[in-house]
Amino acid sequence: MSEQSESRTKTLNFNVGVLGHVDSGKTSLARALSSTASTAAFDKNPQSKERGITLDLGFSSFTVPLPDHLKDCAGDQYDSLQFTLVDCPGHASLIRTIIGGE
Repeated sequence: MSEQSESRTKTLNFNVGVLGHVDSGKTSLARALSSTASTAAFDKNPQSKERGITLDLGFSSFTVPLPDHLKDCAGDQYDSLQFTLVDCPGHASLIRTIIGGE
């Protein structure tokens, strides 16, 4: 095994859909929790900004050390736990976008 692969952090990913009614704070919650954001995160779409609502799925994430109870079952397989937040539109007319991305 090379030094590079030994020094890599092995991350277990957990996806979380952030769902709720329009203007319930979904995007604000995702922004507050996240340390990494995709280019589509946090309503960067000009139409989203203009209308003041989430129109597309947004992806952001944060990473924490792997909890002890997961270390017991995962062994040395993972070093950290990453939560990927999927910020979903809150309007009923955009339900197809939500279902398509989850």
